[in-house]
Amino acid sequence: MSPPSDNPADPFKKALTEATKVMADDRELTVSFSVDPPGLTHDSVRLPQVSRRMTRDEVLLARGTADALALRHRYHDAAVNARYQPQSGIARDLYDAMEGARVEAVGARYMPGTAGNIDAKIGSDARRKGYDQIRDKADAPLAVAAGYLIRHLATGRDLPGGADNVMELWRGFIEDQGGARLEDLAEALHDQKSFARFARELIRDLGYGDQLGDDPDMEDPDQEDEASEEEDDQDPDSTGEDDEDDQEDEASPEQSQDQQQDQSQAQVSMDDQAEAEDAEEQEMPEGEAPQDPSPPAASDADPNYLVFETKHDEEIAPRIWPKPPSWSGCAPISTSSSTPSRARSAASPTSCSAGFKRSRTGLGSSIARKASSMRAALPGSSPTPRRPCRSRSRRTPSSAIPW
Repeated sequence: MSPPSDNPADPFKKALTEATKVMADDRELTVSFSVDPPGLTHDSVRLPQVSRRMTRDEVLLARGTADALALRHRYHDAAVNARYQPQSGIARDLYDAMEGARVEAVGARYMPGTAGNIDAKIGSDARRKGYDQIRDKADAPLAVAAGYLIRHLATGRDLPGGADNVMELWRGFIEDQGGARLEDLAEALHDQKSFARFARELIRDLGYGDQLGDDPDMEDPDQEDEASEEEDDQDPDSTGEDDEDDQEDEASPEQSQDQQQDQSQAQVSMDDQAEAEDAEEQEMPEGEAPQDPSPPAASDADPNYLVFETKHDEEIAPRIWPKPPSWSGCAPISTSSSTPSRARSAASPTSCSAGFKRSRTGLGSSIARKASSMRAALPGSSPTPRRPCRSRSRRTPSSAIPW
């Protein structure tokens, strides 16, 4: 949530914004305040900026501008205005000024409170443009004076000083040229189309009819002729057969003779075609239905092409490897020998290498036993107790053996 603003003009702007939307009868209207000139579009309104001081002139100008633009948004039709508005020149300025006065006058009749606010706006604009200082009619704009006069006659209210000065400078001329026309103002005020016709006639009375252009209410003769032709084409009483009969009656004898020859030739060609079809039906054997034409090929490739064939394949036979050599010459080793348990458990009974190792171990053991007995037979030697062999194969040094 945004913090509250400390600008004292914000509450006034908010209230004026809501009042403008209600007066314009458009809740979606966008209202903004800017230092740029006030303006109006189809969905937005730009009002004069209001400062923090909020002077009386600022407030009155903002309220009067808001009321005038809101009433124009509500009671002004842009399509009707574009249809009847002159293209350029003083005639267009007169038309725009009188249309603006009409909108403000209608709003003042339904909402009298707007009249005072718009008076303040008119007075501010007149002072800013120096209308109160003009003394010669040639220096005062005729279009602005005509708009002020229309508003004065429609509301009966006196204008501010500067605006009243401009109106009085041109009032005599306007009433002299279009006095009779001004009597119809009250009847045309509430209808924009009626007022547009009234304004164009008043512009013509003032001497600017050559700038009005074509009359938008007058229909185009060419369009009327086209409309009548379309109605004739859509007339239900007329038929195409009647038109053909009339054309045949108006045709020359030579054209009729040519048409008869063409018809006879067409009849002969049709008969020949029928006979050819009958002959084809007779040649076709009974019981066989006509074959449908073959569907078009899906591609331009050869229809006999095979995706896979073994003509160029190379077959390789499996290689037969020789059997490994047999070791059947090795005799199994008996397990009943007096070999130490550790040597006997380390060798397999069917391994040749294990048998060779075992035989070598047995030879060493027999030599050791024989040497021990010979030492015992020598004089002076005492028999020593025999220790069991703890190693796998304990060999006796060769120097201890008496060979």
